[in-house]
Amino acid sequence: MFKIKHPSSAIARTTMAVSPVLLATVIASPVYAQLEEVVVTAQRREASLQETPIAITAFTSDSLESIGAFNATDLGEYTPNVTIVPTFGSAGNIRTSIRGVSTGEPSLTIDPKVGMYVDGAYIARNAGAVFDIVDIERVEILRGPQGTLWGKNTTGGAINIITQKPKGELGIKQSLTFGDNGEFRSLTSLDTPTMGGVSAKLSYMKKDYDGWATNTNPLGEKDLGSEDTSAYRIALRWDPSESFSADYTYDDSDIDAVPIPLQITHIGPGGTDPSILGTYNRQTAVFTGGYNPLEQMLSVVEPNKRVEKFNLDGNSVESTNVSGHNLTMVWDTDLLQIKSITAYREYESKLPGNDLDGGAWTTDAGVALPMFHTTGNKEQDQFSQEVQFIGSAWDDRIDYVGGLFYFEEDGTEINPWDAMFYNPGTPVILGGLGASAGAWYSMESKSQAAYGQLKYYVSEQWDVTLGLRYTEDEKEVTLLADDPRIDGPHTADDDWNEFTTDFIVGYTLNDDVSFYGKRTEGYNAGVFSIGALNHEDYTDFTVFDVPADPEETVSWELGMKSEWLDKTLRLNMAAFYNDNQNLQITEFVEGVRTVRNSGENTTKGFELDFSALLPANFRVDGAYGYHKTDLEDPNNNGRDDGKHSGSMSLVYSLPLDWAFLDARFDTTYTDAEQFSTSLYGNAKSRTLMNARLGLSEISLGNAGSMRVAVWGRNLQDEEYKVYGADLGVNQGLGYAGSSFGTPRSYGIDFVYEY
Repeated sequence: MFKIKHPSSAIARTTMAVSPVLLATVIASPVYAQLEEVVVTAQRREASLQETPIAITAFTSDSLESIGAFNATDLGEYTPNVTIVPTFGSAGNIRTSIRGVSTGEPSLTIDPKVGMYVDGAYIARNAGAVFDIVDIERVEILRGPQGTLWGKNTTGGAINIITQKPKGELGIKQSLTFGDNGEFRSLTSLDTPTMGGVSAKLSYMKKDYDGWATNTNPLGEKDLGSEDTSAYRIALRWDPSESFSADYTYDDSDIDAVPIPLQITHIGPGGTDPSILGTYNRQTAVFTGGYNPLEQMLSVVEPNKRVEKFNLDGNSVESTNVSGHNLTMVWDTDLLQIKSITAYREYESKLPGNDLDGGAWTTDAGVALPMFHTTGNKEQDQFSQEVQFIGSAWDDRIDYVGGLFYFEEDGTEINPWDAMFYNPGTPVILGGLGASAGAWYSMESKSQAAYGQLKYYVSEQWDVTLGLRYTEDEKEVTLLADDPRIDGPHTADDDWNEFTTDFIVGYTLNDDVSFYGKRTEGYNAGVFSIGALNHEDYTDFTVFDVPADPEETVSWELGMKSEWLDKTLRLNMAAFYNDNQNLQITEFVEGVRTVRNSGENTTKGFELDFSALLPANFRVDGAYGYHKTDLEDPNNNGRDDGKHSGSMSLVYSLPLDWAFLDARFDTTYTDAEQFSTSLYGNAKSRTLMNARLGLSEISLGNAGSMRVAVWGRNLQDEEYKVYGADLGVNQGLGYAGSSFGTPRSYGIDFVYEY
């Protein structure tokens, strides 16, 4: 193992492509002239990233600080074939896409296609808020289906967050960040000495941000995209003997945030052609005189430039609380290791108002007319239990992992809309103009599985891995009596089961170069469309009662992991081919939010990562990803992310007599993205540039050490879209909108450690 003393120059970022290509932590000083080995747990046991046959990108705590990644969305820019963006109409949820597989729907009834895990425990909901958990040691992004070892089967991949454990000795860390637009972040951590075999780590985080957009309407919140977060975490470790250890953690996050505003980018023909909209609106007294509300919205349409001032009369603060317990116990016996992971989490979110129509609109009589306002209350709790058996046999010719997994959750969502959607063929207007729309439901789900994976070392060069998992899923969804559209509650339920397999062949050419080939299966359970009611007959539950079929993916992958020139160059590559069946997509169909299967398609792609130490204390890191989806039916596709993505970083580290001078410059590229199945609400390609300059390892004698750095993000002030939705333009009657990314920002970091 190659250790690096200088933390800030260590590129905590590790990238693994096909055979996980991992840009590892490195230091570019003449004293340390090799890349550091990175340890990951992608196969449920600790192993070198270079020896793990999975496409992985790993970020250490130092690299997260180095690139300024305080949010989950920041990581997607540095990971090939991965995008992580906010979801439509929420300040906390995120949409993660890996190799073109994603879910853009935050409904509690839909399982994410990319699983989120904290210390091995599956997190079903509000993945964005989970990233506020303090004291992160490492984040691993696993690309490709996870169908054997990870808690919930997923077709896209997994994000594994590993938190820092108590060190067992007195330690203090205080980090402060100050930035423009009122950005402030403080993280305080205290490690206690071991007493009676028990050590503790206490952490508290405070984060404030005023947002970059302003609302001029006194009826709505002024600071759009703002955030006020308080989070704390307690970690306890008990080591009564060399063969047993127990780790208990409790975390709690309180988040008050205003969603990023939706900017109107397109208006359908109904905005200028009275004959289209008039067919419906002139049949109501609200639109006397041929009044056309979409025509008002034309005044704020801006397809490409970022708007920073809005006039919103219906937006408010979304208040979210997320908390969780995790108890991990490990027994080491003479034969094997037994690990138990028990976790319980609660999530609650309240959003009194969210303005998604881009402005404040009125009738011709001056009465407020919401084109699309929503409110939302969500509650969810979950419990999971997993037991793992990890060991070796037959004189270490065989490594094995086996396990049992159980998960259950229940939740409730009350999400009424005050909106206008037009149903072609009928004069139906939903929402505040006489009918109801939205979601009033509760849900329960269970998942249980048994799995095993066995790796056989055929020779010193060849190895074969076999994995098998059996999963059973149950779901029940109830439309509540609170729903004004129906008479009494209505319940639908279904269950599914699936066998998924892994098959991997590995070949080691020498100590520095290895290859692998794998076939992996992934699976996501079926989905109920909670919005799929017949708006002409609310007693018709035909569509609601029949869930979308399970989503299935078979992935073929070839990869190489290699180190060259005495471990000063790391190069990892992967090529993959995914055969996707019944991908689940969410669409607004005639004003109804519906989940359906998109049929069959295939995705092929390539990923490359490298890290190289250069003369004169420089290091360069790069990553590139490409994927292309071929559709069986081009008119039945769903979302598709940018085909090209990549990043390049130049890092410089110079040892001084009293500190290290560190500098880095990052460039990231994301190709055009498709957020919906129509031509509207999508994004063009973008290139972002970030920079950082600092001093680290500044000695304070017996009082510890500190580091300081100034930084800038999106230096060229690129105007780019991070999410979009078509709310009827494709049918000629509505509008489309997008949320834009953060403008140029700058700030300074201070870190003290003892």
